[in-house]
Amino acid sequence: MSEHILLLGASGTAGEAIRQALLKQTDAQLTLVSRHANRLNPTPNRETLAQLDVNDHGALTSAMKGQTIVVSALSAENNRTDLGVLAQSVVTAMEDCHLSRLIFMVAMGIYNEIPAAVGAQDNVENNPSQEHNLIAANVVTASNLNYTLLRPGFLTTGNSDPVITPKGTAVTGNRTSLTSLGHVVVSLVTGKLTASRGSLGINEK
Repeated sequence: MSEHILLLGASGTAGEAIRQALLKQTDAQLTLVSRHANRLNPTPNRETLAQLDVNDHGALTSAMKGQTIVVSALSAENNRTDLGVLAQSVVTAMEDCHLSRLIFMVAMGIYNEIPAAVGAQDNVENNPSQEHNLIAANVVTASNLNYTLLRPGFLTTGNSDPVITPKGTAVTGNRTSLTSLGHVVVSLVTGKLTASRGSLGINEK
């Protein structure tokens, strides 16, 4: 049976990469969530648009009905606390809808896992702008959901295979191709990769 995936942040750079990977490599039905969803061109018989604010609990829970997986490519780079607020909205809505599986993108560096040779300036201890990603990660990990956190680095248009590292392991690079990000999400959705209640660093080889 096909998965029904709610993709949050579908109109962003990461969201678009994940969307295309899911369309090409799975038979999943996608609901594309964005405040600007009307700018998207849905694929007939595969995609549905949902234009809403994730902080609108009623609209979000309505969009979650019938879904099996939630994938979040949300970002809040202009406000250090906003992503945590969005994460709480997602977690609360999923719990209210009795929906368990969440794949949530944050960022590399929230656990100070970037070694000096790679670029430790982007670790949260050196870069306060990372705090909103850590807050969001803590919201997700404190939940009872079956989550996987994704920690990509700087997103690039390259096409290399991903290097995946669990929490507690230093990453070997600070760049992540959009192709790699999409590949990892597809692997999680299809079960080729399992990381229940895990946190995965993703970087290029």
